[in-house]
Amino acid sequence: MQLLLSRIFSLALALTASVASPAGANRPGDVEILLSSMNEARMAENLPPLRLDRSLSRIAYAHAVDMARRRYYAHVTPEGVDPFARMAASHIRFGYAGENLAVDENAENVFNDFWNSREHRSNMLGEHYVRVGIGSVEAAVGTIVVEDFAD
Repeated sequence: MQLLLSRIFSLALALTASVASPAGANRPGDVEILLSSMNEARMAENLPPLRLDRSLSRIAYAHAVDMARRRYYAHVTPEGVDPFARMAASHIRFGYAGENLAVDENAENVFNDFWNSREHRSNMLGEHYVRVGIGSVEAAVGTIVVEDFAD
């Protein structure tokens, strides 16, 4: 089953990477805003800043694009692939991992949405996390953001 899920996600990732997203590439301005805001919050809590990880960002971006294109909003794809399977399929090693999802008008609002949610804030301030990947795409419903965390 895991091998099948890995193949499904690898195919989805390859297809997503080969076609432009609804608004083009990952939105670097959004990534900067979200990473900066998150790291400021972590430093205020005496936690080290998170390092932006290119591989995690590719996974987060691909998931954001997939949700925008296929018009769903969930941690688990319609095929049943969860964030941990997406990471494993991309050969990302982790002991601890998590994912935040949001849709809002802009990156500033998304950060506030995350901060005002106990579960999302817990991921942003997770002591075990040292890496984060951020994907942000513009869709018909607004800005879709995926943050993937790992140790």
